[in-house]
Amino acid sequence: MTHFTKIIVASLLATPTLIGCSSAPPIESTTNSAQHYIDFDQCQEAADLIRPVVDQWPGEWKAQFILGRAEMCLGNLNEARHALEAANSRKPNSMDVVFALADCMQKQKDIPELYLLLRNAGAEFRSAEAYVKLAEIADSTGDMDSEKTALLAAIELDEGYGMKRIISPYLQMSQLQEKLGDQADALRRLRQAYGVNPNDPRVQSALLARGQVLGPTLALPGGI
Repeated sequence: MTHFTKIIVASLLATPTLIGCSSAPPIESTTNSAQHYIDFDQCQEAADLIRPVVDQWPGEWKAQFILGRAEMCLGNLNEARHALEAANSRKPNSMDVVFALADCMQKQKDIPELYLLLRNAGAEFRSAEAYVKLAEIADSTGDMDSEKTALLAAIELDEGYGMKRIISPYLQMSQLQEKLGDQADALRRLRQAYGVNPNDPRVQSALLARGQVLGPTLALPGGI
């Protein structure tokens, strides 16, 4: 076989592979398009578009994430959870993935696994937001002990580590303490929230409703 013939044979053998590759959906552009559908609540379109990508490249966490969100939007919770768990296993430090999986678990009423997911995310990635999410879910189930524990963890994480301060754990803790009848600590938590962000209208409204005069002397430093 001449050198020229070898080149022709090699080209012919390579052709099916090239054709096969060209028929595969491009990952990035398809993912971006599916994300666009999700953003506009076109969930069926998103699912139909992204599913071939997931089938061909199951290791693509973002494709799994988008498919999970689309399936959850469509009410297919088992399929959604499978995709979101796959995304979380490949991108465990994405709070967007964690929160989407948490939403799916909540819809499935799988509270034990939901608590475990958010506790692990809060501890491993030092995420105050994960603990706040856990507290919100605990509040919705009437589990005040878990709510308080999660809020204290969020407040502790949000103190002194160079993280951007958030007021949500202080606001929620104030509401919880009010339910528990501890008005003094409820006010203290509001004053801490005011110290973190004195311009937040929710904080201002809650303090004014308690007859407080807004100003620098009202603010308290954040922390446990």
